[in-house]
Amino acid sequence: MSVSMTSIELQVNGGSYWFAVDATDGTATELVNLASGLSIGNTFSSGAVISHARGGYCENFSIQGIRLLDPQGNVAFQFPVVNLEQQNAEGYYAVGVKVGLNYQLSATTSATLA
Repeated sequence: MSVSMTSIELQVNGGSYWFAVDATDGTATELVNLASGLSIGNTFSSGAVISHARGGYCENFSIQGIRLLDPQGNVAFQFPVVNLEQQNAEGYYAVGVKVGLNYQLSATTSATLA
């Protein structure tokens, strides 16, 4: 079983936040705030708006991208993923989605595309 470093930079309420995880390939894994170690829901428990994103980035592959899940587990937003071994990082893109308590950033990674 392998792991894939997966990360994303989010612009929220005027600040820049990095979320990342060493995801175990084949399982849904939650990304956490690099500065605090908290989930996105606990980082913005009183509510916030993700205005822009850069990334996500994945060491291997994440076909579904990085998913922002609401408290019921529904996909509120799906961030595309760039494999940095095959493509350079790109600039920011607009998001405009709300986030709050009990939200999660999740990625399911794979060592191959198959």
